Amino acid sequence: MAQKKSSIDFASIAGLALGPLCILLGQYIEGGDPSSLLQKSAALIVIGGTLGSCLVSFSSPYLMAAVRDLQKVIAERAPDPYDLIDRIVNYSVILRKEGPVALQRHVRTETYPLLRKGLSLIVSNIAPAAINSILERTYQERIRLANAGAEVFEAAGGYFPTFGILGAVLGLIHTMTSLNDPSKVGIGIATAFVATVYGVGLANLVAFPVAKKIRARAITEKQLDKIVLTAVINMKAGLAGAPLRQLLIEGIGSGTSPAPANQKPGSVADIHPRKAG
Repeated sequence: MAQKKSSIDFASIAGLALGPLCILLGQYIEGGDPSSLLQKSAALIVIGGTLGSCLVSFSSPYLMAAVRDLQKVIAERAPDPYDLIDRIVNYSVILRKEGPVALQRHVRTETYPLLRKGLSLIVSNIAPAAINSILERTYQERIRLANAGAEVFEAAGGYFPTFGILGAVLGLIHTMTSLNDPSKVGIGIATAFVATVYGVGLANLVAFPVAKKIRARAITEKQLDKIVLTAVINMKAGLAGAPLRQLLIEGIGSGTSPAPANQKPGSVADIHPRKAG
């Protein structure tokens, strides 16, 4: 089955561009020079200082998650659960008719990470209990890192304004050395406060909105992961086609994993397959 290419999230791109453009336009409408807001030294203090603080605050997996999640926010729309279910049902039919080996070519083209891993485990003909155990560990690790990028951006949202104030203070200190030349004082003060604009702007136009979108994406992906886990276990047990589709759609409607009621919340270890019809 042909895979759909990831769609660019134009809303995210437009939002990230619209805020700065409106600020520059407002500056221009009020008679100011937009180029006066472009200060390399202010950008260096605010962005460099925040980056340094984040490097100290977070471990490499969290920082890598932040980079990965930023790319996902900009370059991809949130996955559609019904598209995912369509692919799963197609795989289940192939598995029932042609056997595990026939899924090998689909492992390479599948775009959803947990489903790709599940298919590879089915192809490897691993015992159901082992598949369940491996997917459980992968699922828990994905949950652990799901909001890691959001935590980094939320921290950056706190650091940006602080370094903006620091940049303004440093600029004022430099301006104070020119008090003997009144013509330079006003310009110096205006330049100093550009760092504050950068700090507040980056926090509220970039860091906090990106963090919020990452958290929203994490909720969606957690639901999709549960669908995949249930699907893989039931595919291995022989469930395919319409019965499998109905089982997975029930999970979307309830907002929870379509697993038995005795399953522990947040765990997939107790998912049991339905009997194939």
